[in-house]
Amino acid sequence: MPENPVAIYSAAEQQYCAPLLNGFRARHPGIAVEFVFDISPALHARYLEETSSGQFRADVMWSSAMDLQMELVLADHAQPYPSTEAAALPAGSVYRDQAWGTTAEPLVTLVNRELFDTNVPAGSIPEITAALAHEPGRYRGHIAAFDIEKNGVGLLALLHESRHTGHDAFLRTLAACQPRLFGSNPPLVEEISSGRAALGYHVLHSYATRAVRGNPALAIAASNSLPVAISRIAFIPRSAPHPAAARLFIDYLLSLEGQRHLIDAGFCPVRASTVPAEPIRMDRDLGALLEPQRRQALLSAWRATIGGSAA
Repeated sequence: MPENPVAIYSAAEQQYCAPLLNGFRARHPGIAVEFVFDISPALHARYLEETSSGQFRADVMWSSAMDLQMELVLADHAQPYPSTEAAALPAGSVYRDQAWGTTAEPLVTLVNRELFDTNVPAGSIPEITAALAHEPGRYRGHIAAFDIEKNGVGLLALLHESRHTGHDAFLRTLAACQPRLFGSNPPLVEEISSGRAALGYHVLHSYATRAVRGNPALAIAASNSLPVAISRIAFIPRSAPHPAAARLFIDYLLSLEGQRHLIDAGFCPVRASTVPAEPIRMDRDLGALLEPQRRQALLSAWRATIGGSAA
């Protein structure tokens, strides 16, 4: 009978994690896996609520909301573990043996070929601004965007982009298009697949490529810039009820075998990633992005321009 269970709190749906979870179960048949899925902000809130009430359930926190994950790590929620697999990870993917970047996943713009010219560059924020500003009336109500107050990846990506010039122009142009806002990748991708939206930006590469394979009307937009890449960060909470099992899962997740299973699921593993991108590094980029003033400034600008204009 399985024993020593491990509870994995994940912002990636279980169906896409099946190859990884099945491989772990085969390697460790004595460990039962409890998989808890939710979108990143809700997962973050659930963990904090359970922790504050003394209901310690999460053994591993695994999410693409790098800022929310690192907030917890920096607030001393993570226990250190010197995984032997960490040495094989690229620079910037490990934080003090307390958190590990497990993927390096580009954020891309997904377009519907019937509504958007795939020859027009639209991968970066300046490119999207130029493309939409040219014909704002044409795209009114036909742009899919993440609600950055509900989606951690969307917030992190815009925080990263807001450090560059032209961001205010992008928000004004986006507002003129009256975007439809979504809290997660699946409904945003569906909006483009259905033809209700011409494009959606900052889509996780794994979701975009799966959608393109299944729908010939879809394409990843051309771009003259490298896409920004985020990482699904994993850490073991100090309050983890089954830390030994959690360490085994972290080792497997970072191992070559585990990383290959991520490829099988369509993710971009951090080890030997073949998709060119500019990663947000855990060790030097996140400090500036986590500044409360920067986050509040972006949210205020978002509410002032987009909050009242969403379809």
